[in-house]
Amino acid sequence: MFASQVFANKVFANRALTSVLVALAVLVAAPVAEAASIEVRKVDAAASVVMVEGDLELTDIELFRNKVAPLSKATVAFRSDGGSLLAGIRIGMLIRVKNFNTVVPDTAQCASACAVAWLGGAQRYMGVGSKVGFHAAYVQKAGTATESGPGNAVLGAYLDQIGLPEDAIVYITQASPSSMRWMSLEDAEQHGIEVALLPPPDAPAAVPPSRAFQETATAPANPEPAQGSPAERAMAMVTSLATLWSAPNAETLRGIDQFYGDKVFYHGKVLTRQAVLQDKRHFADRWPQRNYKIRPHSMTASCNGATNTCRVQGIMERQLANAAADTKSEDVAAFDISFVRSGDALKISAETSSVTKRPNPADSNPITSVQRTLERLVAQVMRIRPSSAASSDGQIRPSAPVPH
Repeated sequence: MFASQVFANKVFANRALTSVLVALAVLVAAPVAEAASIEVRKVDAAASVVMVEGDLELTDIELFRNKVAPLSKATVAFRSDGGSLLAGIRIGMLIRVKNFNTVVPDTAQCASACAVAWLGGAQRYMGVGSKVGFHAAYVQKAGTATESGPGNAVLGAYLDQIGLPEDAIVYITQASPSSMRWMSLEDAEQHGIEVALLPPPDAPAAVPPSRAFQETATAPANPEPAQGSPAERAMAMVTSLATLWSAPNAETLRGIDQFYGDKVFYHGKVLTRQAVLQDKRHFADRWPQRNYKIRPHSMTASCNGATNTCRVQGIMERQLANAAADTKSEDVAAFDISFVRSGDALKISAETSSVTKRPNPADSNPITSVQRTLERLVAQVMRIRPSSAASSDGQIRPSAPVPH
């Protein structure tokens, strides 16, 4: 079993790990296409952002080393489907020795070897709607991916060296080479993998819930504009829906019926409109005071004229409260809503979302969200606070836990 191999090979840390890695240069964790793009932008005189996009190849190890050699403080942002396991481990070790932070930007994906490198961060962050995926190490034999015992042992030794507990090592390497285990923040907490959620970019001072609800209580809900392209009309529908959900319950429950079609693919299940509305009523009863805000520049829409459908994706920030129960909640949701034309109107035909509870600002470092462009990364990373995972002499210590 792999778990016994990992625990038996913890002695690979430091010098033994390095020597074994050289022998595994041909080992890959995902099919390799083109080498990754590695770009560095200065944030200020002391800090930088390093953007790594694309599959990781062996040549990227030296390229990354040369790019970060002059940097004393940096955040490494990843967007990659994988690549060479050796490249992922080497880059992850370079990140840890340099005491850099790592992030997966909002809606970005970092899988396989990329996730291995991302784990090297002194502090790790995931954006809203981002995905981090793991699977066991493998080698290609006759065109087939075959799980590699030596590769898993080396990967386990690396994970042990950067301070992950045994439960995390088993979790990270448990999925077969032909599958992928996508990690949620709940999974990370359960298995001892320290990760923080990125707060929204350029977030204004929080509006007191009572004031926010008063400001939106009388906002009209315009279900659909009369003019505009199908994509513009679909996005306007989502905006109207957010406004409606920020209104008092009586107005909300009176208005949402007109948004939905007779059948809705609702969070993975086909439901009638009545069943969807019933679920919405339960939510409204639980949280009678609400403030919904679509994150600026997060919403995109695509339409198919042949099928008369439009799909809208974006990020919603929500403030929820129940004064009677004296409860409050704040979360961020990556939503995905599809519309189909019904006569002259658009109706919701599918709806799903991935909701993540916002961290308590008192318990996490103030860092803005990494968005899709390097320019936004540069502006946001200026708020990252230096971490202290490395020792005073700049060397990583085996089994040193990653700080919050």
